Amino acid sequence: MFLPSLRASSSKLPSAILNSRMISSTTRVMNKAPLRASAETPTPQDLLSKIGRNADTKLEAFAESWEKLNELWMRTVKLYDVGLSVKERRYLLWAFSRYSQGSAPSTFIRPPRPPKKFRG
Repeated sequence: MFLPSLRASSSKLPSAILNSRMISSTTRVMNKAPLRASAETPTPQDLLSKIGRNADTKLEAFAESWEKLNELWMRTVKLYDVGLSVKERRYLLWAFSRYSQGSAPSTFIRPPRPPKKFRG
């Protein structure tokens, strides 16, 4: 025997409201703005050298053109094949995202953290 008063409160909502609910667990490709030349960084090599942390030497194969660097930015799986550590990949993706949003590299580049001192 089913009692209507024992239903959950969300089931009392009209079906139109329940069907229009957005689910955030879907796998969507984030719309990324492509990396383009700017006054501060006319070439991809300049961008990688300003990002620092040896990005210009580690990503030398992708620094030939903006198309190759955008391919690395749009398909981040290729960063695994290059052999970068997790911290390096995260920093590069963060820097690429800031640069693609229009920020100049001189405004957001940070030096790497110094190693921790062990005193004991």
